[in-house]
Amino acid sequence: MGRASLGRSWAAWAASLMVAAGLLAYFLRGVDSNRIVGTALNASPGPFLAFLGLFGLGIAARTTRFWILLGRAVPFRTVLSITLIRNLLVDLLPARLGELSYVYFVTTKGKRPLEDGVATLAIAFFLDLVALSPLVLAALLVVGGDTLVPPWVAWTASAVLAAGGLVAVLLAGPIARRLGAWLTRGAAAGWKAEGAARLLALGASFDRAKRERLLLPALVLSVAVRLCKYGSAYCLVLSLLVPLGYSMAQLGVLRVFLGSVAAEVAASLPVHGLAGFGTYEAAWTLTLEELGYPRDHAIISGLLAHAITQGIEYVLGGAALVWIFNRRQGAV
Repeated sequence: MGRASLGRSWAAWAASLMVAAGLLAYFLRGVDSNRIVGTALNASPGPFLAFLGLFGLGIAARTTRFWILLGRAVPFRTVLSITLIRNLLVDLLPARLGELSYVYFVTTKGKRPLEDGVATLAIAFFLDLVALSPLVLAALLVVGGDTLVPPWVAWTASAVLAAGGLVAVLLAGPIARRLGAWLTRGAAAGWKAEGAARLLALGASFDRAKRERLLLPALVLSVAVRLCKYGSAYCLVLSLLVPLGYSMAQLGVLRVFLGSVAAEVAASLPVHGLAGFGTYEAAWTLTLEELGYPRDHAIISGLLAHAITQGIEYVLGGAALVWIFNRRQGAV
């Protein structure tokens, strides 16, 4: 069984590598590699520094949100390390499986119950949907007009995101508690008893966030996370395309936002290129082409922006892994 599991793991990595190589080869055909390198070397320093600043603020906002949702019970620098590791593995693994690393490290290094890790991760995800909804609405209405999508589709998509996130946050606790109570009916034993205890504890973790009024500050920080994430993406792309003759007005922050969202969704699919490469660039290029950008500019900006952000997150996440596994037990 061990050999079979190892074989499947290698097959999955090989498939991801093939997807990445195939898609990159397809989209990069006809694009001069010297031009890609030249664009990177000639990046405008002003927007690039703004990118680094917003990127760092985004990490700080995401860390602070987790720290608050955990009731400030885990040292901030431990939460920072967990967040950096989570950022690394979310990009590296398909279908956002890297999110589970947050739960693992919260329980093993943060010394919190499993239910706290699951609840805080779920709340952060639901609040991200709420924070994303007005950005999606603005982008689709301003950029798309009546050509990309009809206005009613934009309003519907935004309402679904916002309502879905809010309803999930408010009902997650009661649903978990009711499921736990249902499992305890009769003479619950074995896996039923353990499952019921887990669900009741999970419901209590969700309820604690509401009871201690953590949701509003977490929502504000979720908005900050989204603004920093997509603002930094815009600044990075601007720094790459200014030497190609683009200005801030020509680039368009909402266009870059739509490209970033499409690329992020594509890179989160179960079948994707290694570390998201290939699928990310494909979604980015197709979206920006649809919005009127030249194909070669879309390809170059997508590839370089992805590679730069991935490189930074790998360095930070790797350093966090080294620190968290080598720090002294009980250190804060």
